[in-house]
Amino acid sequence: MLAALGQGLKATARSWGLVALLLAVNVAVAALLAVPLAVTLETDLAKTDSASGMLYGADYPWWSRWLDSHGGYEASFSPDILGAGFAFKNVDLLLEGWLPAGLLVASDRDAAEAEANPGPGALILGVGVLYLLVQTFLLGGVLGVFRGQQGSWTARGLLHGSGFYFGRLFRVALIALAVDWILFLLNAPLARWADKRALEAVSETTALAWSFSRHALLLLAVLCVNMISCYAKVIVVLEERSSAVLAFLSSLAFCLGNLARTLGHYLAVALLGVLLLGAFVTIEGLFITTGYKTQLVALALAQGLVFGRIGLRLALLAGQMALYRGATRDA
Repeated sequence: MLAALGQGLKATARSWGLVALLLAVNVAVAALLAVPLAVTLETDLAKTDSASGMLYGADYPWWSRWLDSHGGYEASFSPDILGAGFAFKNVDLLLEGWLPAGLLVASDRDAAEAEANPGPGALILGVGVLYLLVQTFLLGGVLGVFRGQQGSWTARGLLHGSGFYFGRLFRVALIALAVDWILFLLNAPLARWADKRALEAVSETTALAWSFSRHALLLLAVLCVNMISCYAKVIVVLEERSSAVLAFLSSLAFCLGNLARTLGHYLAVALLGVLLLGAFVTIEGLFITTGYKTQLVALALAQGLVFGRIGLRLALLAGQMALYRGATRDA
């Protein structure tokens, strides 16, 4: 497990340009919403007393009035997405079934619940789907690079591998999505049962324990499906599999047969991600963002966090490829 973790980190370090490329893609896709939102904010702030004040801190009264007059994806702009807030919000959206495209949201929500929690909006979900498609496309080329031993790559070779494996990896992603759909269907009655126990609890601690436990269980199950899906994609590229179904079944068998190593490696990378987020929060707390100079520092720090998260994601895939290679060679 630790050997796979180290090999994954070394392979990513050798091919750090891939991390930079994926960061550029990430910024380009995010710009589809960020740039129009920035133009709207600049227009609405023009010739207001809040314009200069925003450089030195959030003007919550202005933001509240602005939010009341805007809808759609603009309404998702709120202080809780700044700093480390995005990570907690993304986990919340994931467990509610909004990712991807709101396909896993419970269909039996009543009108009051739907009004209180309308979700991130169709435009944001649509851009999220676009991002997933782009990432799935590039994944074939990335895994092709990791399949080699030197870590060298060219844009032409990356695009060739991406196009060659896209269809197979896309089918693996669809299978994983179907498994997640079944998982959320099975979770719905369990969630209602746990929530009922939480409401009937005589202490706040017990109620929180019920609520936290059922969310933690769902998150662990979703992560396990993602782990199996990642190994299936590795198998498709490493063994030139043409059947996504058989690759997924082979991945399931491999993960179950090597559960301690595969799950331990996956959770170790997840822990590194949590530590990276903790480091970001610590460094961010060392200064107050006031004025454009510190805002530029905060922006660079945030992009550094995204760069590190992408690097860990690639290190996970490279480590899984190393772990699978070693296990099948020993067998």
